[in-house]
Amino acid sequence: MATLKQPQLGQTIVSLRQEKNVTQEELVERCNVSVRTIQRIEAGEVTPRDSTLRIILESLDYDFNRIYNKAHVKKSVDTLKLAWILGIVYFMTGIAEAFLDFYRFETDLPIYYSWIYTSAKLIILATYIFFMLGFVEIGKLHKSSWLKISSFLMIGSMSIMELYDIITLFSKFSEEEFFLIKGIEGVAFAGIDMAFGISLFKLAKELGDLAKVAGLLEIGAGLCFLTFILGFVGLFILLPAIVLQIIIIYKVYDKLASE
Repeated sequence: MATLKQPQLGQTIVSLRQEKNVTQEELVERCNVSVRTIQRIEAGEVTPRDSTLRIILESLDYDFNRIYNKAHVKKSVDTLKLAWILGIVYFMTGIAEAFLDFYRFETDLPIYYSWIYTSAKLIILATYIFFMLGFVEIGKLHKSSWLKISSFLMIGSMSIMELYDIITLFSKFSEEEFFLIKGIEGVAFAGIDMAFGISLFKLAKELGDLAKVAGLLEIGAGLCFLTFILGFVGLFILLPAIVLQIIIIYKVYDKLASE
């Protein structure tokens, strides 16, 4: 079972002990743990086993599960903070990606274009993964298996598409072949987009109207991808959807951080 990490754990025990006006020696007598062990735990030098921590906390009339819940919330806050920040980076680099894709078949591109293109694609993929992990965390918080599964599927689909773009850059693919396969990709992964949108829509009660609107936009984008010829329209629909999704993650993060 995960608990608070050091030095937060040690500081918490010190605060609890002082609130109860208990000395280290008295705490030793209560929980049958050596003074040296207590000192090292409070100093943040060692992390006790859960069984030892439970004994220490119970001797201070503190529920062990509260420590666990506090640690879980902190982990969620850290994940969500990283998710909304990198979500912004993903959104901004995603706009640049459109221009890079548009110019990739020009004949007079500079020699360093391929490395800029590859670097941009890898940055986009990395930031997108952390962005979507924010929704995985929200799925855990709200016990939504649908959101967790669809978020992982979104990560998988994005990984395939971005890696395909990089591979084809260094292979002999014509412009027609490239965009044909991109269209097929859009159709193939449209169902995943729609599933993700439905999972957001279903959490409108917990996450507010933003989740409902973002979900509908994601579903609309998925429907456009299914038609193949409206794929580019789907891409434009995704822009406001992504902005709303960043706001959703931020609002969940802000609420948890302030508790």
